[in-house]
Amino acid sequence: MKTSLKFATILAASALTIGLFAGCGDDQKAASSKAAAADGKTTVKLVLSSTERPLSWADESGKLQGYEYDIWQEVNKNLKDYNLDIQAVPPETQDVMMESGDAKVASGGYYRTPRREKDYIVPKTPIGVSSVEVYMSKENAAKYHSLEDVINGGGKLVPNTPNGGIYKVLTDWNAEHNNILKEVPIQDGLTPAERLTSLKNGQYDALVYPNNLGVEDIAKAMNFEIVSLDKPIKVNETVVIVNKNEQKLADEIEAALEKLEKDGTLKKISEKWYHRNLFEQLKKQ
Repeated sequence: MKTSLKFATILAASALTIGLFAGCGDDQKAASSKAAAADGKTTVKLVLSSTERPLSWADESGKLQGYEYDIWQEVNKNLKDYNLDIQAVPPETQDVMMESGDAKVASGGYYRTPRREKDYIVPKTPIGVSSVEVYMSKENAAKYHSLEDVINGGGKLVPNTPNGGIYKVLTDWNAEHNNILKEVPIQDGLTPAERLTSLKNGQYDALVYPNNLGVEDIAKAMNFEIVSLDKPIKVNETVVIVNKNEQKLADEIEAALEKLEKDGTLKKISEKWYHRNLFEQLKKQ
């Protein structure tokens, strides 16, 4: 009963969150849905993160922007039978909406994991690339070159979300390095700013984090200078997840992403938001 009540509460919060972010955009969405219906297209809900700048985020007025948002705008133009109703919600709400079937598509810097491939359809073509870096304060980083150096030197890692992509990366890395970490530190619900604060105040020594979520910009806003060590842990493709019952939709998204990759659109959008082609990182593995 408690689980059901919690799930219902989160769903209610999801609806409220979406309403808040929608704001004055409701009329525009209604017009878009009518146009889609007139074209004979099926409108499906796509959820992006509202908080992960520059990947995707919503400003105070509810305007959605960012790297993934721009890509989805282009994907939408290339879908034959579908129209994407793009909405911004917090990451934890994305999970609930996908699990409940309320949303049919989501992206948010997701890694391709066995669990995601079991629960969803994961199109082959990536939407982006993320290098998992080891970040430290500038003064401490001079002592180390890799995560292995940090652990062997007695350094402590900022906890990451349990069962998330970084948790899996660290678990795999630890297994490949004779389990030099007694356990992979985990803690749910930490924001990037909270992680950086714990690094800044010396509670932890290193933060393992993707380089595509603007963590350096967040640190700069906190007057905290961080640098990444010379050796990243892993370079990952970031992917889209689609409801298991929506194979036709997944196929159209795959075709659109493949086209955007080949015609250079993904590269162009990457350079707009990150000032470099993220996909080049895949060639350096």
